[in-house]
Amino acid sequence: MVSISSILSHTPVWVWALFAFLVLSGLSALRPRKSRPVTMLLLPVFFFVWGLYSVFMELPRWTIALGVFAVMIAIGFGIGWLLASRYPASTYDRKAKRVMRPGTPLTLIFIMIGFVAKYVLSVVMAINPDLSGTIGFSLVYGTTSGLISGAFWGIMGLQLLQAFNYIGQGNRLTG
Repeated sequence: MVSISSILSHTPVWVWALFAFLVLSGLSALRPRKSRPVTMLLLPVFFFVWGLYSVFMELPRWTIALGVFAVMIAIGFGIGWLLASRYPASTYDRKAKRVMRPGTPLTLIFIMIGFVAKYVLSVVMAINPDLSGTIGFSLVYGTTSGLISGAFWGIMGLQLLQAFNYIGQGNRLTG
């Protein structure tokens, strides 16, 4: 049996640095903030690339995980959109060329769920490498990666559409 202290002490330093960066990003999202539209893509792109990389590079049954990943992105997108629609609409400041985003715990929540899930799954693969070749593990990995990635795309997509006045608060699409 591997101890928690052994697992934590064998975790590379870059993983803790990434975790700190992600948590700081999540904490900053708790307050209303101004963002350049292009920087709003960072977390969705990061979690999408991380998910795809993991599926292709870490799983022998990557085709199963990839199929589930694709389906779960769509479901996660809907979840992210729905949850984000419960907060005030984003707006666009044309003068500053920034999106005014409401404070929300959603970013921090999805960061924590995504990071912890990936960390646990990676630890499980390190302890029991044969498990990564099972259909069940591929399903869990694809589901987790797809849901988190999709949720970030849903949140960001809604906020960008609101900011550029394609849809507004109170319209049937946003609740």
